[in-house]
Amino acid sequence: MPDEKGLGSKIRGLFFETDPKEAPSAPDDGSTEPAESPADIVAELAQQSGKGVAARAPAPSTAASVRSAPLPSAAASGPAAPPANVDFDAVFKNAGMDVAELDRVRKAEELLKGLPEATPHEVKKQIVEASLKAFGFEVAKIASAAQNQLKAVDTFVKVNEQQTAKAITDAQNKISQLEEQIINLRVDIEKRTLNLSGVAAAADVRRTQVSKVLEFFNVPTLPAAPKA
Repeated sequence: MPDEKGLGSKIRGLFFETDPKEAPSAPDDGSTEPAESPADIVAELAQQSGKGVAARAPAPSTAASVRSAPLPSAAASGPAAPPANVDFDAVFKNAGMDVAELDRVRKAEELLKGLPEATPHEVKKQIVEASLKAFGFEVAKIASAAQNQLKAVDTFVKVNEQQTAKAITDAQNKISQLEEQIINLRVDIEKRTLNLSGVAAAADVRRTQVSKVLEFFNVPTLPAAPKA
């Protein structure tokens, strides 16, 4: 039977700030061992609770394993990209979420991370639910806050998708306009080049005609003007 009082105070420490005046003084035995982390605390709970339950706890079924497996991300089909540096706390606050609930979800995550991987799922669930309920943390409220976080994340992604789609559409329209301008400019260049060739051809014809008059009177022709 685990020492419920000692372990209970440890779990409580995960969710509450302990008043230094109320905290029990450490035994003066010269020990220099560091304070236990949340992972150490929960691992200790798992070991003690698992002694009486692990033997009869059923192994997770195939269906449960499938349900717990991570779903493929929509971005997985696209090019691989490193996760962006997103301030999700700010995202959640902008979505109107309560700071205290966010803190509860964060600490519940720490509690789950501390569970040994080898511990059966049912044992993990019993440990976490019993630990939370023992100190007044309703699992339903934590689950509701977690669901609100997922909704906020989905909305955040959707807003970014819409903004990105609009930016891409605007850029594509601008590119189309520029491409059309390029085509028009090239057509104008071709017209001007062709017109210049016609002018030069007409000038050559006129030079020949005028040169014949000068030749008739034996008048030397003037030197051609230098080209620009």
